Amino acid sequence: MPVSNNKRLSFVNFPIPFDHPYTIPTLIATVGASAFLYYSLQASHKADLKEAIRQQVVHRRKHLKRKQEKFASLKIENQYVNPFNEWKQPSISFVDSILYWFGINNNNQIPKIEQDLIDTLPMTKPDFNHNNTSLTWLGQSTCLITVDGLKILTDPVFEHAKRLRPPPCSLRDIGEIDIILVSHQHFDHLDEKVVEQIGDSATWYIPLGLREWFIKKGIENVIELDWWQEMHHKGHSGIVIASVPAMHTSHKEESLWCSFVIKSQSERIFFCGDTGYVPELFQSIRDIYSPFTMAALPIGTFEPQTMLKSLHMTPKEAIQAHFDLGSPRISIGIHWGTFMKSNEPYLSPIQQLFDLYGKIEENESSRFITTSFGETVFA
Repeated sequence: MPVSNNKRLSFVNFPIPFDHPYTIPTLIATVGASAFLYYSLQASHKADLKEAIRQQVVHRRKHLKRKQEKFASLKIENQYVNPFNEWKQPSISFVDSILYWFGINNNNQIPKIEQDLIDTLPMTKPDFNHNNTSLTWLGQSTCLITVDGLKILTDPVFEHAKRLRPPPCSLRDIGEIDIILVSHQHFDHLDEKVVEQIGDSATWYIPLGLREWFIKKGIENVIELDWWQEMHHKGHSGIVIASVPAMHTSHKEESLWCSFVIKSQSERIFFCGDTGYVPELFQSIRDIYSPFTMAALPIGTFEPQTMLKSLHMTPKEAIQAHFDLGSPRISIGIHWGTFMKSNEPYLSPIQQLFDLYGKIEENESSRFITTSFGETVFA
């Protein structure tokens, strides 16, 4: 009769000491780390290949005379990429990331006393009861542009969370909106609640790849535009909306990013989305669309440069872009003092702009200014 052996299996003579309490956790951690390293190397290799293809395309386009071809949108492996020689993949090393987040929390010099914040970031109650050509800055890249009696809202964000100051008005205060321009999908440029609130009551002009996102929310009054593509606004043939290139990114690069030109019978208005500085690009926009009556140019979110140089302009670069565009009659600095997403002091964008632009010989036919939240500038 076989003898039953109820003794627990032992790995005493096995090369790996499974009886030790830390062995299994150590093996799991080792396998996990190896898998992470493997997939990281795979991702890095894939990114290197994509970058090599991108550089080849940029090199081939280098001598193209037609700017719409030289700076046409570019997609590699179902992801949009930047067709600019100036583009450099932002540094996101572990050390850079730590310094970045430490800087956001410690370098911004945001006053702890609320009244000091109110005094340094003043707010004006906007007046929308007019039809004159104008631009009202509502914070970050949200502007209300009035032209030919139409109300055009850009990059609509009215979310209170994480803002230094609340919006100067509510969406309801603006009244009926005719057109909404969306430069890209990042949270500080596209407010999901605003999208749901406005719905199909306005026409949304959006970059390639975003339509499906809107359709999933039940919104069909959307027009996707590729770079350099123009559209006459329905019912107002004198108004043309043109999408123009920008150097930036989007969520997973599944949709494009852009700036916009608004053309009417008598006005040309440039709304600049987030972008790094590309001299030839701004000069090309000037050659095709100038003279500009007004321009909204981003001046904030630029430190540290190792991470943000290819994504955002410094005030100095924004001033140069102003001149590259042919010196619009009025340029207004936007994309500052609203959300802190970078390391520069919160007032540094306007301080640098004033210091640098003030040293330039004054030209009565052209200005570069900033405004308080809610302040309206007329053309």
